[in-house]
Amino acid sequence: MKTLKMLWGAIWLFISLINPNIGSAQVHTSGNVEFHIVGSGSLAAVREDILATNFRFPKSGGTYYLHELSEIWIGDANGNVASSWDLDPAAPGPLEIGEWETASESIETVDSDGRQTIITRYDSSGIAGFPLDISVDQSSFSWSTDSHPGADDFIVMRLVVKNNGNSRLDEIYVATMANWDVDGTDLAAGELSQDWVDWDEAHQTLFTYDGDDSDGINPVHTGLTLLDGKLSTHQIFLFFDPDGRPTANTFLDEDRSDLMINPNVLATSKLDLEAFSLPPWDYVSIISAGPYDIPAKASITVTFAFVGGDSLTDLQQNVNAARALIFAPKGLTAEIVRGAVRLKWEPALNPNVAGYAVLRRAGDEGQFRQVGQVIGGITFDDIAVRADVEYTYKIRPIHSNGQLLEFDSWEINISPGRVPDAPAGLTATRDGDRVILNWTKSGAQVTRYLIYRNHTGSPPWTQIASVSPGTSTFVDRNVHPGLQYFYAITATDSSGGEGKFSETVDLAIPEAPIASPGLNLDKVIFVPNPYRLNGAASLMEFRNLPYRATIRIYNSAGDLIKQIDHRNNTSIQRWDGRNEAGEQISTGIYVYHVESVREGQRGKHSISGKFAVIR
Repeated sequence: MKTLKMLWGAIWLFISLINPNIGSAQVHTSGNVEFHIVGSGSLAAVREDILATNFRFPKSGGTYYLHELSEIWIGDANGNVASSWDLDPAAPGPLEIGEWETASESIETVDSDGRQTIITRYDSSGIAGFPLDISVDQSSFSWSTDSHPGADDFIVMRLVVKNNGNSRLDEIYVATMANWDVDGTDLAAGELSQDWVDWDEAHQTLFTYDGDDSDGINPVHTGLTLLDGKLSTHQIFLFFDPDGRPTANTFLDEDRSDLMINPNVLATSKLDLEAFSLPPWDYVSIISAGPYDIPAKASITVTFAFVGGDSLTDLQQNVNAARALIFAPKGLTAEIVRGAVRLKWEPALNPNVAGYAVLRRAGDEGQFRQVGQVIGGITFDDIAVRADVEYTYKIRPIHSNGQLLEFDSWEINISPGRVPDAPAGLTATRDGDRVILNWTKSGAQVTRYLIYRNHTGSPPWTQIASVSPGTSTFVDRNVHPGLQYFYAITATDSSGGEGKFSETVDLAIPEAPIASPGLNLDKVIFVPNPYRLNGAASLMEFRNLPYRATIRIYNSAGDLIKQIDHRNNTSIQRWDGRNEAGEQISTGIYVYHVESVREGQRGKHSISGKFAVIR
């Protein structure tokens, strides 16, 4: 083990004077923990203009348990580690400011659910010669004691690590080093704490507790937890060596790299400490996640928690609560739309949640069963429901690795009432350049008929009209030659409830020849609009074009992504949706510009329009 004989008094002096380089802190106070955020990868508190211990638990008490030199490390296996504090091995002495530089002021918000959020950003881009151009968007969360009395004894910290460089970063590790002092210590007076640290595999937690029975055991347990991330190592390491001298390993980047990737540096559990005949002592807890390969301009997310408890059992319950709060969707609502139950919810706090399973229990059924799955969205329409049956729903998250996580939303009940029957007998006929719809009126009390149309016959539908209950016909004059139109109708009642779709009908409008192609740009259209991306998508088409035209397509940022020269002596130009690089375009809003040479005249005739691409 590498050690360096540094005087603890010099360290204490450094801690006391370094605050001007750190700035003031935002403070978590919503729950049962007081926790300062200084915005530089440091886990210190700022009190009375000096760095100090952090994590007061309970908030009403007077004891802080997290040492001021605790910090966040991000680095690789080659000895490059960004941190808050560094030690120069060539000139041993007081610590120096590390690679993290505060990039923005901390922002604090409190939402209606009592969740307090503090967001800050720091990076290593300004350090000359440091090879890792990375930034960290750090969001920390605590929950109100009033709103979450069983989940107010922890701070959740989400780290979004971005590679700002132009090349991939390989084998990156994200670690947190927490120096918990539960027994109590006065570093300035030369006192050292006497604590035990152990590993809880089931909760991915290194927990610390009082090991000094000479002054009365403090029952409080504190823990560093990896809530979400690819576990690399969990280390228990000496902050002071057995002779009372601070060890250099936690301040030298080469040793930090080793601690993040090598599971056998010293100890991974209390059994290892006892095997080395080590007593209760001043240990640090280190948990690292990785390795991650981060492409240029891309990012990864790792989430830790700092947890307190009145006992080990209480600590473990609080870890479970923290994990549930970051994975569980919240704000679940239900309403009746077109005879279906429409569910909406807020996304999970953890961005590694990629989708959601919809669970339902009908009437007196004892068990929930899955009735749907949503990937990349936060709404679901359950159409397989019956009137006057009470349904109970909850939403279960799906991790990006495909695992179904049992951190459910709250449950919600709804009983679909009677809504008007779907209109029957819908027909569509063409009369020149218009479409006439007819249907049989619904027998129930109806307040309006809603007319829907699209080009596919499948969702999404666009409502194009609303007509009175006394009519059973509608004329659609906004149709274009060469397109196929699908129609459906619903009925609404006096309470605003909308019934189910009628059966759909479709009608194709024959394409008329263009008598003078160069003068018809006002009739140019893009179909289908919106265009839906899927594995067997049809081609996109520009219609009613002159025989000679140039089509330019731009994304929402104004960048030209595709130019098409239309020279095929027809009025239609098909496009496969690929840009100039041959890549399939993504969802979004696009602008097209069509330009034509007008035969026999100078100048150019042009027109622009928009289309949407959806999933």
